[in-house]
Amino acid sequence: MSKYNLHFNYKDIFLAPRLALSPKKIWVFIIGNLSGYVIYWILSYLSLTISGIEINEAITEYGLFPCLYGNSAPLVSWLIYYAGICIWLFFILISCTAVSRITVKQLKGDNFYSADDALDYVMKKWRSIIFAPISIIFIVLTFIIIASIFALVGNIPIVGKLLFPMFYIFYFFGAIFTVFSLFVLIISLLFGPAIIGSYEEDTIGTVFHLYQIMFNQPWRIITYNSILVPLTIIFINIFSWFYSVSFNLINQIFGYFMGLKLENIIGYAVSIVDTSWISDNFSIIKITLEKELFGSLTMATDMIEFILSLLFKFFSLFLLALPNFTIENYSGSLSAIETISGLLLSIPLIFLTLSVFSYGLAILSVGETIIFIILKNIMDKENILLRNDEENIEDPSTDHNNLNSPSHSILSSSEEE
Repeated sequence: MSKYNLHFNYKDIFLAPRLALSPKKIWVFIIGNLSGYVIYWILSYLSLTISGIEINEAITEYGLFPCLYGNSAPLVSWLIYYAGICIWLFFILISCTAVSRITVKQLKGDNFYSADDALDYVMKKWRSIIFAPISIIFIVLTFIIIASIFALVGNIPIVGKLLFPMFYIFYFFGAIFTVFSLFVLIISLLFGPAIIGSYEEDTIGTVFHLYQIMFNQPWRIITYNSILVPLTIIFINIFSWFYSVSFNLINQIFGYFMGLKLENIIGYAVSIVDTSWISDNFSIIKITLEKELFGSLTMATDMIEFILSLLFKFFSLFLLALPNFTIENYSGSLSAIETISGLLLSIPLIFLTLSVFSYGLAILSVGETIIFIILKNIMDKENILLRNDEENIEDPSTDHNNLNSPSHSILSSSEEE
């Protein structure tokens, strides 16, 4: 039996901030973010170096937050830089899946399901996590390639001009499906980990569910996320406020006895962790991306551009909610021991900042998992929390009549339709 009595409507979304405030969920995101960030950091500085910027100059300018935007760089640099972003995103999706798994277990009453258990599960499902969105991209590219081939046929004298109006209706509905698939691609980043983590799906099953919920429940997706996103911003601001107040309290107590020495140590540590560069340059990154993605496209992508703009706005609010670790009267003139102390202090400050960011991601991950559970119950009258998990099935290979298996669920849904 489930420990939580869900209403299977919007009310359940308000559980997300409380369920996300869990050390093991936050820890999963800290590990995932650090792993992805380290690779991103290395590849970003490699791309900056290839673009002709000296490594010392780049580190002085960007520090912990390297970015290629705003620099003139060759194609190779951009490919390396985007590879770093994709790898970091993959680690975040891995973490989302693990947290989704922990959330489902918790909703079922299993509070002893550990982060290690979740990561072991994710290691079995990593192909589904990465290939679900890639499969949707492949679907979109397939239509574009086929359309391009028919466009070439259209250049054939007489025959091409006759074939175009004859097949136009197929082109038109193919274009509609492609635009729809682009929306599915966007929501795959939200619901893909939730589907894999809670419903134990493979790549095909995940893609099927993504198209199903996008087609059947678009307004609930919008409505429920319109509740979840403000909740996320509100609670990470509250979380961050406690961090900032605690930071200032420590400074007041220790500053009374240590004076200028403390100000120098903390000031130097804060200057290393400072995230203001990202916030200050975020609008430049947004404008550059919009020009690259939509500069040559038509009104067919206006809605997708609008959605991405909302995502940028949300992310900027996310960054502004990070704790404000600042100190006044920092002189910038430090002794050797103060420099070493500042470097050492920057390590816990990095983890504290990352924990706030991770808490926000945990709220989103838990919330999307709850939303998927709600949508699955509405669409198929199925309570995911009552399903047997893979770990609880002793020998699934011999149980050919298992009605809880994902493949049976998909076949049943197809037969009903």
